[in-house]
Parts: sequence; structure tokens; C-alpha cells
Amino acid sequence: MKKIYLMITALLFVAGTAMAQTENKSDVTISGGSDDNTVTVKQNQDDDEVNVSEVNILDESDFNSVKVDQDGENQESEVNITNVSFGNNVDIKQEDEDNDSEVNIDGSFENEVSVHQESDDNDSEINIIDFSDGNIVDVYQSGDGGHESDVDILFGSTINEVTVEQQGDRQDSDVTIADISDENSVNVYQTGEDNESDVLINEFGFFNTVNIDQDGDDNESDVSIVADNVMNEVEVGQEGDDNESDVHISDGSDVNYVKIDQDGDDLDSYVEIAGNSNDNWVDVDQNDQNHESYIGILDESSENNVFVTQKGDYSTSDVLIMGDSSGNTVDVSQK
Repeated sequence: MKKIYLMITALLFVAGTAMAQTENKSDVTISGGSDDNTVTVKQNQDDDEVNVSEVNILDESDFNSVKVDQDGENQESEVNITNVSFGNNVDIKQEDEDNDSEVNIDGSFENEVSVHQESDDNDSEINIIDFSDGNIVDVYQSGDGGHESDVDILFGSTINEVTVEQQGDRQDSDVTIADISDENSVNVYQTGEDNESDVLINEFGFFNTVNIDQDGDDNESDVSIVADNVMNEVEVGQEGDDNESDVHISDGSDVNYVKIDQDGDDLDSYVEIAGNSNDNWVDVDQNDQNHESYIGILDESSENNVFVTQKGDYSTSDVLIMGDSSGNTVDVSQK
């Protein structure tokens, strides 16, 4: 009898816990040329509960202001700005763990979006597509770490400005600029250990500027400029030990500028220019001890300028030029 009583009590406890895990849902739509509206969404939950918020600004709706404030675990926020919507302002704040934010700007102009996520294991996704111009997006992720940020600027989207700031360990940032998207500016700041940053500029991207700043140990940065991209500028700054930087310029990408600045011990830098990519400028600066630098200029890539400066002991520099690559200038200075 005692066992049966305990089993019933346990079942009631589990059932009560499941019932307590309720879910808040909010759906806001502004459409049909609706302007100058102000919307505020506040969701507050305790324990392992779910808040879901969706905001849609559609069909030439301009100068609207939307604020979403979520407090609790397992939060989801989605914002869609589409169909020639102009000058809207969206502010998203998520507190606690396992937060997920998605922002989609499609065929819309000069909108401002701010995403602020606190605590651990936050995910942020930004998509700016289909000739969306002049948008400003700021993503701030703080806490102990485990953050992921994805930014895609695609399909003829120009003059957008994206800033991603991540604090904590085990952070991952991915930025893609592709499909004839020009004059965009992306800044990524990562503080902590075991950080990863990947940047891809692909298919006819012109005059884009990317700045990566990593502060801490065991950082990795990978920059790829491929497929007919011209006059893009990428700067990577790494401060700390055991950092690695990889740069790939290939497939007819010309007149790009890449600056790598590494400060700390056990630093690795890898630069490859290939596939008939010409007139690029790469500058690598490594400070402190145990540095390794590799430069490869391959496959009919000509008139490129590469400068490597290594300051400290136990430095190694390897340069390879091959495959009908002519007129290149490589300057290696070890101090």
C-alpha cells in the first residue's frame, strides 16, 4: 500500500510539472502600408518554459517601432521585414538560457534591428536578402558562452551594416556576403576562449568591409574571398595564445586587401591566393614566440603583394609560388 501511495504521489508530481511548463505565444503583424505604429511585447516565464514571439512588418509599412522583451528559458523570437518596408525599428531582448532569435529582411530598406541576448547557449540568425539596402543590424550576446551567430547578406543587398559582439567561451560566428552584394560592412567582436569566426565573400562582391576582432586564447578565424570578388577589405585582429588565421583568395578575385594582426604565443597564419586572382594585398603581422606563417600563390595568380612580419623567437615562414604565377612580391621580415 505504501508503494502504491508513493507511485501515485510521484505521478502527480510529474503531471503537475508538465502542466506548469506552459507556453506564451505572441503574433504581431503590421501590413498594407501601415505606418508609425508602436508595438511592445513582454513575455515573462519561470523555469524551463517557452516564450514565442513573431513580428511581421509587410507590404510597404514604414517607420514602425517594435520592442520584444522575453525573460525565461527556451525563448524564440522571429522578426520579418518584407515587401519594400522602410525605416522600421526593431529591438529584441532575451534573458536567460537557450535563446533563439531570427531576423529576416527581404526587399526592404534602411531598417534598424537590435538583438540583445544574455546568459548561455544563445543563437542569433540574421538574413538580409533580395536587394535589401541600407539596413543596420546589431547583435549582442553575453554570458558564459556557447553563443552562435549567423549573418547572411545575399542577392544584390548593398550598403548594410552588421555588428556582432559575443562574450564568453565556445563562440561561433558565421558571416556570408554573396550574390552581387556590395559595399556592406560587417564587424565581429569575440571575447573569451575557443572562439571561431568564418567569413565568406562569394560571387561578385565589391567594396565590402569585414573586421574580425578576437580577444582570448585558442581562437580561429577563416576568411574566404572566392569567385570574382573585387576590392573587398578584410582585417583580422587576434590577441592571445594558440590563435590561428586562414585566408583564401581564389577564382578570379582581384584587388582585395587583407590584414592579419596576431599578438601572443603559438600563432599560425595561412594565406593562399589561387585561381587567377591578381593584384591582391596581404599583410601578416605576428608578435611574441613560436610563430608559423605559410604563403601560397598558385594557379596563374599574378601581381600580388604579400608582407609577413614576425617579431619574437622561434619563427617559421614558408612561401610557395607556382603554376605560372608571375610578378608577385613577397616580403618576409623576422626580428
